[in-house]
Amino acid sequence: MNATQIIIIVVALLVIKLIQVLMKMKYQKQTPLSAIFGRFAKLAMLFKGSGIKIDENAHLSEEELRKYSLGNLYAYQQQGTLNTFSTGVGASVREIILGEYFGIKDRDSAVECLQWLVQAPSQMTFQYAFAALQEGGGKASQDWIYANEELKDHTDFREECLSKLEKLEEHRADIINDGVAASEEEIGRLGVLAWDAGRLNFIGRLCFEQKYISESECMECINAAYEMTKDAYSGWRDYAHSYVLGRTLSMGSTNMIGLANDLLTNPKSPWNYIKW
Repeated sequence: MNATQIIIIVVALLVIKLIQVLMKMKYQKQTPLSAIFGRFAKLAMLFKGSGIKIDENAHLSEEELRKYSLGNLYAYQQQGTLNTFSTGVGASVREIILGEYFGIKDRDSAVECLQWLVQAPSQMTFQYAFAALQEGGGKASQDWIYANEELKDHTDFREECLSKLEKLEEHRADIINDGVAASEEEIGRLGVLAWDAGRLNFIGRLCFEQKYISESECMECINAAYEMTKDAYSGWRDYAHSYVLGRTLSMGSTNMIGLANDLLTNPKSPWNYIKW
């Protein structure tokens, strides 16, 4: 039995196991069929050939494409389309992203989430966490946050800052070693605003496609994300690395840096032919 045959057998066993788990979820927890199909779609992405997905018939202005492209790392991760207003993400996968990852089930929860993202919540906590890190790390940095007058009356937010500080200390070496940032100084310079803006852009478009918000409300999200970032970065490289930094401090892995490099180097990627 050669290596290819072994891989096929392993994949088949995984699929069978997934079917058993998902069907159990369906009957025990009344999981919607769309969510089950969405999980199959996401599993299929693991074995499907990756690549830049472009609509050859799209004809957007450079300004439009620049704005839509702020969501391209999230879109690329989900094998969406990178040069259109439409995300190109299937309905079943869209429901999983909105419902399971962001708690968005209807218009009210969509508006609440988008209003949260427009406040740049990750960047807000990052600013305090990074400033605390400059105190030397460990207890000294924690004490700095506890002593900060601006945070004393906002205990929930203070806890979020402490959590971000913990993630910074835990993943600082990986961030530098894996090329997300060249140094601790660059970590501070990049910040994580792109992580907030990229999600605001992409999730806003998904909410529109799910008919939770209107097209004009979706454009408000896209324009807000653009205004948040247009003067914060000097080019797509810094934007991409800021996004990956934000995701690393939220998800605990630098693995998005490979996708970022794809979008920064592949000639088909809009980031290679439109100006920042």
